[in-house]
Amino acid sequence: MAEIDARLAAIAERFAAQAGETAEEISAALEREDWSELARLSHSLAGRAGMFGYAAIGEAARRVEEARDAGLSGDMIARLTRDLLVKMAELNRA
Repeated sequence: MAEIDARLAAIAERFAAQAGETAEEISAALEREDWSELARLSHSLAGRAGMFGYAAIGEAARRVEEARDAGLSGDMIARLTRDLLVKMAELNRA
């Protein structure tokens, strides 16, 4: 059991370490107003974040994806994306 816990902890640490790169990809898609790419990145992030206990990031990512899928305005998607990026920045400060 301890070996499994250690492996999961290592994977969670890797997720946190890669969050900066993911945030850069999300920021670039936001700058291009590439809503499809934002939805794709958010979908992937939501699943990974939830798996490793980063519920706030997972929920924020899910909101971005759902906003795009619901056809909400670019302004609304951008606002939700900025909220997501703030949560991701908090992870890097922790």
